[in-house]
Amino acid sequence: MIKCPNCTAGLEFDAKAQSVTCDYCGSTFDPKELKISAKKASERKEKITDEKGTYEGRSYACSQCGATLLTFDETAITFCSYCGSQAMIEEKLIKRNNPEFIIPFKKTKEDCITAYKNKLSKSLFAPNYMKDDIVLSKFRGIYMPYCIYKLSCHGDTTNKGEKYSHRSGDYVYYDTYNIYARVDADYDGVSYDMLSTFYDRFSHAIPHDATEAEDFNVNYLAGFYADTADVSDHIYEDDAKAIAEADSTRHMRKEKKFAKYGCSNPKAKFEVSEKKVGMFPVYFLAIRDKANKYINYAIVNGQTGKVAIDLPVDFMKYIGFSLLLTIPLFLLINWFLVLTPKVVCVVSIVAAVISLIISFIQISSIQARETHSDDEGYMDVNISKKKNRKKKSYFGYTLKQILGIILGIFVLVMNFVADIYYYGAAVGILLLVILSFYDLVKEHNLIVSTKLPQLEKRGGSENETDVI
Repeated sequence: MIKCPNCTAGLEFDAKAQSVTCDYCGSTFDPKELKISAKKASERKEKITDEKGTYEGRSYACSQCGATLLTFDETAITFCSYCGSQAMIEEKLIKRNNPEFIIPFKKTKEDCITAYKNKLSKSLFAPNYMKDDIVLSKFRGIYMPYCIYKLSCHGDTTNKGEKYSHRSGDYVYYDTYNIYARVDADYDGVSYDMLSTFYDRFSHAIPHDATEAEDFNVNYLAGFYADTADVSDHIYEDDAKAIAEADSTRHMRKEKKFAKYGCSNPKAKFEVSEKKVGMFPVYFLAIRDKANKYINYAIVNGQTGKVAIDLPVDFMKYIGFSLLLTIPLFLLINWFLVLTPKVVCVVSIVAAVISLIISFIQISSIQARETHSDDEGYMDVNISKKKNRKKKSYFGYTLKQILGIILGIFVLVMNFVADIYYYGAAVGILLLVILSFYDLVKEHNLIVSTKLPQLEKRGGSENETDVI
């Protein structure tokens, strides 16, 4: 526990006031100035931090998914932020090496819930259980470990250029150039999370501004939780380099000499010159579905208030809206087209084709999610899964649309005289498309959901020290 120097009660960091407060005696402290009090407390053997650069917290592990969180007060963790399980087991008192930087929480929990509600209010098909007050109360402020990269390029670069020279008979001649340029550039603050359980799609969706990071001070942790890194700090180096190189290319294109000598895409090679670890603020919420089989995540940036939600679709809301939408669509089509039996059949085939294309797009997203091919941090920790992952067949999801398309084409090719065949084919195709809507909703819900339990027990770290 981080204790008040005046009364020894527990302190909490106030994100709104950017101060550390004591609810018991009402004292307020500047987190940076409280370092002096921390040293005095250390002299009284009430250790908050020590001279070795470590901070101390109580570790809780989830018995269902294996996730581990650190807390800095005496309040037991009663549920897991990652899977929503009510079974958190206290493990031990541990120490972790201090990171170099920290971005303090700047948004309160109330700000977080307001931002979440605003985001959810724009989602017509969100299930009602995602709006329950009990669910919202489980938002938890967690400091996530991030690696902050500094990319540098200082030296001469060579780029190739090519310009049309002349034509002689059947031959076209081009002049080629070597374009030499001196590049002096640094990109600092490119950051990636160091947690296999904090999926890349979330960290990319709610970026932090690393330029606002402060030197690490344990007082900012008061009243919040922290997670510890399990992803190597080198895993995102290539991604960080790509960002620096793409942005430097954008600036180099402004130099007229590159265009003059036919170089439209100048490049500079960057290297990682520095890596530092920081703790970034995130409000985290795990929402279990009614069947208790899947989890949807809601993430709010504790610095900016930006929200990312894995939003499932309520099928009954979706189908009700779709049926209402068919009325103006029917009137619109009827306005521009004469709905002969053949036209009705063709329109039905087009609807089936559109549904099929959407299914293929969804399937590729599901495969990426299930294999975690879009999450380098996860695959770094679970390397055996990367080697053994196999693509699952999703042919069954597209079968209805394919059958509907075949049925419609068959009727058109046979060129039946009776209208009943065309109307019958159209009705059959539309019924298959409606059934495929249900599959599409299921596909979407698979994309934005994670099975339980979704984590694996994470091992210890070379930075972990048992406290006796």
